[in-house]
This record gives sequence, C-alpha cells and structure tokens, in this order.
Amino acid sequence: MSSDEKVRILIAVSHRLFQEGLRQILNAEETFDVVGVVNNGLQTIDTITELQPDIVLLDISLPEVSGVEVISIIKRKYPDTKALVITHDKDEQAIIKAIRAGAKGYLSKNTSVSDLIKAIQVVYQDEFWVERKLVTQFINGEFTADAGAEGHQQNKLEALTPREQDVLRSLVKGSTNKEIAKELFISEKTVKSHLNQVFKKMNVSRRLEAILSAIKAGLT
Repeated sequence: MSSDEKVRILIAVSHRLFQEGLRQILNAEETFDVVGVVNNGLQTIDTITELQPDIVLLDISLPEVSGVEVISIIKRKYPDTKALVITHDKDEQAIIKAIRAGAKGYLSKNTSVSDLIKAIQVVYQDEFWVERKLVTQFINGEFTADAGAEGHQQNKLEALTPREQDVLRSLVKGSTNKEIAKELFISEKTVKSHLNQVFKKMNVSRRLEAILSAIKAGLT
C-alpha cells in the first residue's frame, strides 16, 4: 500500500453504539477511510453498489438481509469488495456459513483494536484473516468434522515435506504470506507454491480449512 493510498471501509453493523466505536477507531488510522455506516442488509447492498468500498466490516446478524446473503451477493457482483465478518465468539455455524459464502475472514466482537487493524490490512491484501482463539473455540464443530478424523489428518501432515510443514505452522500462527516469507527467508512466490502443495496434499481449498485440519492433527 502506498503512503497516500487509503483503504475504503464500509461499516455494516446493527448496533449504533458499536458502529460509532468502530468509526472512531478506524478514522484514527491515517490509511483508513470510513466511507459509510449502515445497520441492515438492504442498506449494505445499496451502499456497496453505490460506493464499492475495498472492505466491508459486516455483522453476520444484520436484519432484513442476512450477512451471509450479503456476502454471497458481494462475491458474485462486486468481487473487488472484501467482506470481513464480525460475530460473537461462539457463533460457530454463522462463521462456517460466512466463510463458505466467500468472507475473507472473521473477527470476534471482543477482538483487540490491534487485531482489528491488522485484519483489515491483511484482508485488503487479499489474504485470509483468522483469529486463533476463535479457531480453538470451535475446533470440534462442523467445519472440523468435515475435515475428517484426527488420524486421517495426521497422515496428511506426514505427507508434507518439512518445509511445507514449516509454512503450515506459520499459517496456523496467523501469519500472512509476506510474514511467512520473512520468517522462513523465502520469497512470497515460494510461499504460495508451498501453500498450493499443502492444500493439495491435505485436500482443502481454503486457508481456514488447512488451519483447522493442522490444529486437529496436533501441529504446533
């Protein structure tokens, strides 16, 4: 991101007090520009159509049109707008549905300001943001069940090369491709190549699936 480039953000949450808190936090960041604040799904779709922001901070439980439906519309009609879901810590099914619909990440409503800012930056770079604490809270939920049994996942881990395991381990920590490259002294292109192999060998298509499978198999 260049020094004069700003991330254009739409806040779409149903509670006005939470809206105002987010607005104040994000407006304090020089690289962020809050272009709108809405409180229901219909307004969110209309505002995205009009303004086409870079990021939508999206409450999954919006009235009128649900957050999941909004995400599906964004993915189909406005692929350059990325959805970052905000939800309750234990709202497992909503998180799973949002990720499957095309959300680029999710945040707990109890997240820290620093994680909120980092999540927006990561998603803006077209990478996936996942809070490790939320993963561990629903590690035994539906998404994990889809990934398969623990022993099966362990076998998949053993099929990875040592370097691929290093990359996956960094992914589990929440590192971006750029951070993984720096940690392992390799290029971002090499990181992407390793991740493609990891996804193929673990039979997953998303970063979150790989993370869940790795944690379930005991990768630390």
